[in-house]
Amino acid sequence: MERLKKPYLIRNFEEQDANQIAKFDFISMLAYRYNGDYTSDNIFCAVSEEGEVFASAHIAPDQSWGLIEDPNKSLDFEFKLQMDLAINENTTVPKEAVNELMDAVMIRAKMIRSQYPNKKITLRHTISSDDFEEMDFYLSKGFIAKENHLVMKRDLTEPIPSYPLPANIRVMNWKMESQEEQESYLRAEAAGDPNGICWSLNHLQWTKSGAEWATFTAFDGQNVVGSVMTWGLGEKRSATENIFVLPNWRRMGIAKALITEALTFLKEKGKTEATLGVFGDNRKAISLYQSLGYRMFYTIIEFGYDL
Repeated sequence: MERLKKPYLIRNFEEQDANQIAKFDFISMLAYRYNGDYTSDNIFCAVSEEGEVFASAHIAPDQSWGLIEDPNKSLDFEFKLQMDLAINENTTVPKEAVNELMDAVMIRAKMIRSQYPNKKITLRHTISSDDFEEMDFYLSKGFIAKENHLVMKRDLTEPIPSYPLPANIRVMNWKMESQEEQESYLRAEAAGDPNGICWSLNHLQWTKSGAEWATFTAFDGQNVVGSVMTWGLGEKRSATENIFVLPNWRRMGIAKALITEALTFLKEKGKTEATLGVFGDNRKAISLYQSLGYRMFYTIIEFGYDL
């Protein structure tokens, strides 16, 4: 007996898919179109016989991936690939299609991993702590819980204090208009991280293209010594993220001054909430954010699959 043809196709992303994907995963659509870190060979679509895209999935490099060619990284340093899978909840999506879409992602991730046989590489995916159905799905695919991310919220209707800066430090709402300035920011971000991790240039350029993007950066002379970045998360909420101060300039109140300046800016723009994410074991950062009025909002669990 001849086997029945499947009523769908799993294939790589094509430009004409973007408008359909936007209907159920608008943020991913923007990344596929405008963020150079997302490439067609790492994006997969489940497409019906009629040409309807009813689910998509992708792999993208984590911040750590920028160091994958660094020969000085220890063998136990973990390089991460981020992945996500989204389906159109307004249509009937065959369960087997979702499984095949996931299989395509896993095959591609293992192919990437094969290029770096001596590296420790994991595939990561974040899930809200109350989404048990999604957790069950990823656990069934061999993922395990790796890290907790706390999302904290600051009520901008409450008073926002101001903090003085050292005399030699100035803060500006830095537009980073040139690539040279952007690369200068990324070098500083890497210098502020214990593992030398920073965003890619593609990711920075994509993020700063948003209408509500802004950054408040501290300078000592011409040198970037700290920064906080903001972007919109809806009509009333904005993110306060990518917070760093370089080691030699810490314990001077620069982080507090930067964050509160960003909060004041958002409040003046009519925002009522600001949120940020922090690793659950980062005691010093959590203490800082609490001192500035941030309180727990919700928790995200980062699941991982060791490739």
